[in-house]
Amino acid sequence: MTTGKPVTKLVEIDLKNNPDLESAAKLIFHESAHHLEVNILKFRETGDPMALMQIRIGLRRIRVAMRVFRLIIPTDVRAHFKREFRYFGNMLGEARNMDVFLYGMLSPNIRKKGLRDAYLELRKQGEQVWKDELDIITKELSGSHFERLFSEFQQWLNSNWSDTLGKSACKKMASPVVQFALETIEEGNIELLNLGPEEVYHSVEDLHELRKFTKRSRYNLRFFSSLFKEEKVKEGFDILVKMQDCLGHINDVKEGLHIMADLSSRSGADYFSDILLLNARIIKTAGKEVDRYLDEFEALWARYQDFSLSAKDLRIND
Repeated sequence: MTTGKPVTKLVEIDLKNNPDLESAAKLIFHESAHHLEVNILKFRETGDPMALMQIRIGLRRIRVAMRVFRLIIPTDVRAHFKREFRYFGNMLGEARNMDVFLYGMLSPNIRKKGLRDAYLELRKQGEQVWKDELDIITKELSGSHFERLFSEFQQWLNSNWSDTLGKSACKKMASPVVQFALETIEEGNIELLNLGPEEVYHSVEDLHELRKFTKRSRYNLRFFSSLFKEEKVKEGFDILVKMQDCLGHINDVKEGLHIMADLSSRSGADYFSDILLLNARIIKTAGKEVDRYLDEFEALWARYQDFSLSAKDLRIND
């Protein structure tokens, strides 16, 4: 259930002294792991769904960092942690989709005139599914599987990476982070732009894939933001965050349609006719919102095509 409680987010990662790549990578992973651990403890103690959202973000952020630093992480190590963190991330995704549905498409503020009983029945079914999913997640995050995974991750993080890497990777680890950051951000931008040119030619599933690459570019900028001038970082975030939000809202509508169909089929037969009428009302509103989000995304995409970061945007000397 979405709340207004403050959440613990990832702190700014300070790379302004231009450390070597190994030190930068370990700092990014350490801060990401700490952010994850704090929110897991908060969720276990309070059940705060906002902490759960941060856990999901933290799991995904670590997977992106695994990809970013793939040249200095053994393939088997990277594959193991990405697979395990993806498992837990996908599990949390189901609860997140239901939470968004209950307080988005099925918000208590939607127009219910003449269909209140149908609304309450649909909501009752949704809240039960959401509760069941949270119970599973709580057990999983408190279980031995996750504890073992997190312990393995911290042990690897605190180990001597050079012991398992060849000369080329060790040389890479010793190089300053600045050039690597420029190359990583540029690579992410190119990958994202190559998914274009126009969002109107994409399927809804393609837009979801586009959102994944938007997140990746956003995380790249997040990891290395301290290296760049504040105004350029702010410009980049302003575009990427809004692009991600637009695409996220569209995907939430897509997922909401699946959830609504499932909950409708679970509901009592005597409510079904009115539930269908309520569905039609909700879908009509969602259609107008999707039109608005697509228009907004198109304008943001045009801005993104003109955005770039280069050596002249660094706040430190290379």
